[in-house]
Order: sequence, then structure tokens, then C-alpha cells
Amino acid sequence: MKFESTRTARPARFDHRAAFYHDPADLLATAVPIAGAALSDDIPVALLTSPATEAGIRAELGDSPGLIPMPPTAAELRMSGQATVTRWARQLRELTEWAGPLIVLTEHHPDRTGLSASAWTEADAAMNVALSALPITMTCLFPRQLARASTEAVTWNHSRLLDDAGTVWDNPDVRSPADVLASHPVAAPPRLGRPDRELTFTPWQLIDLRSTVAAATAEVGMDVDRADDFVLAVNEVAGNAVEHGSGVARLHIWRTPDFLVCEIHDTGRLDEALVGLRTPHPNNPRGRGLWIARQLCDMLHVWSDQGGTHVRMHTAVPGRGAG
Repeated sequence: MKFESTRTARPARFDHRAAFYHDPADLLATAVPIAGAALSDDIPVALLTSPATEAGIRAELGDSPGLIPMPPTAAELRMSGQATVTRWARQLRELTEWAGPLIVLTEHHPDRTGLSASAWTEADAAMNVALSALPITMTCLFPRQLARASTEAVTWNHSRLLDDAGTVWDNPDVRSPADVLASHPVAAPPRLGRPDRELTFTPWQLIDLRSTVAAATAEVGMDVDRADDFVLAVNEVAGNAVEHGSGVARLHIWRTPDFLVCEIHDTGRLDEALVGLRTPHPNNPRGRGLWIARQLCDMLHVWSDQGGTHVRMHTAVPGRGAG
């Protein structure tokens, strides 16, 4: 199979679809025709599914090189929706750069709790932001046994729906990510207890912040390149905090068994729950800080509460964490 980037029948932008299934056999009855039609048109298919579903699709369609496995890792199943989508968006963006238009099949994981029970709802909303400019048609497969509120969230997050006959319909009930997350707010991650290091800083003390984070990376034995990336990520977030907040912010640092964790707190209000997920336009020099930070961390989670805006960043300590 050859992949060409000059096909004319390509989606101009992200096409987000949802389909419901009764059981594993019904899931395959929906997924296999979608994958088969794409392969017939020389369009690769990324499988963000369980190994069992991938095996079922390959049993029907053969071991085609156009079927690209991207099963969620154990670490991704524990992440917040926005952190998971940051990873997937990076991989899918790279795929479209060399393969052109892409079909993606995803599968709801009932054990995917992430940082809250609504993490997968957050992930679907995040997809609509992070993948909005990519030539991707994504079909998300959900069990019909979802609770009513969850089914409602599925409907709000997907611009098109597949019926039992496989017909695709425009969805009149689709909502913007902001509206979805107003009803399913981005949850705060679990508390980590008293931080190992703390620093209050202003715009004139960012050099002290960078030195503090660099010292923490050295203590865990992080290599120079990885440490530099994490220091840059924290600095980008910190710069945003003091520029758009009150001018004074706080840094907290923890060492966990698997990660070095930095958290920035400021009193500013967050207007966009999924800030930093949309790829910045190359001609726009501003608005890149949170996007850059997301690319440089293993996980980054943003949330707001009555105290202001909070950004928690993780980087794996050597030999642990990012599997």
C-alpha cells in the first residue's frame, strides 16, 4: 500500500463522529466497514483501540500496513483528558504530515477514569480543539450502556453521528468545547500534600524560578536535555501566570515515585478550559506558551477554582513514569 498526500477526496478539517454498539461483535460490525473503505481508498487507519478490537479488525481485513496501532498506554488511561489528547494530537499530527488524510477509530475504555470520572468527556472536547485543523475523520465507538448524562455528553461532543445502518448524519445537538465543559467542568487533580519546594515570584523573579526548577531536576538525576525542556515548560507557564494574572504567582514542586511535579498558581481567571491545545498559527508570535509547555511535559493539566488558575506539570524521573 502506498500513502499519498495529493488525494483529492480528503477531509478539509477534523470530522468528529460517534457511534454506539451493543457488544464486541456489534463494535466490529461498525468498525470493520469504516476501516475497510479507508484502506480501499489508500487512506491509512489509526487504531486508538484495545488490542482485542485491533485483533478483530485485522482478522476481518488482514494484516494491512495501512492499519496503524496506537493503543492507549496504561499511563494514558490514568491521565486527564487534556493530557491524553496532547499526546495523541502530537502523534496524529506527525502521521498526517507524511500520510496525508487519516481515518481514526477510537474506543471508549470503561476503566479509563483518568483524574476524574468525566475524563473521557474532557478528552472528546479536547479532540475538537487539538485536532481542529487536521485532515482527520475520527469515529469514536461507545457502548450503549452509558448513563444518560454520559450519552448526552457524547452527543454534544460529536458533529456527526452514525446510525445502526452505518449512515452518517449531521448532529444538530453538537456544542462547542466550552459549552460541554461548562456542564462537565475540568476537575482538579488529587492533592499532593505539602510541597517539597515553594516559591512566590513576580515577572522580575523568573530567573529564580528557573534556578529552583533546575535544582529539582538535578536532584532526581535528570539528563541535561530533559531537564532543560522541563525548565522551559515551567518558565512558559510561569510567564503566562504573572503576565495575565495579578503579577504575583506561586510555584510548588513535589517529587513522587514516578514524576517530578511542578504546579503554578495565580489568581487570574481562566477563559478557556483547554488552553494550549490548539496548534498556534506560524504567523502568530503570541499564544504559544501553554502549547509549548504541553509539548515538553509528560502531562500538563489546567483547571480553575475560586482561588484562580492552576497548571500542574509532570515529567518522569529517570527510569520511571512515562510508559
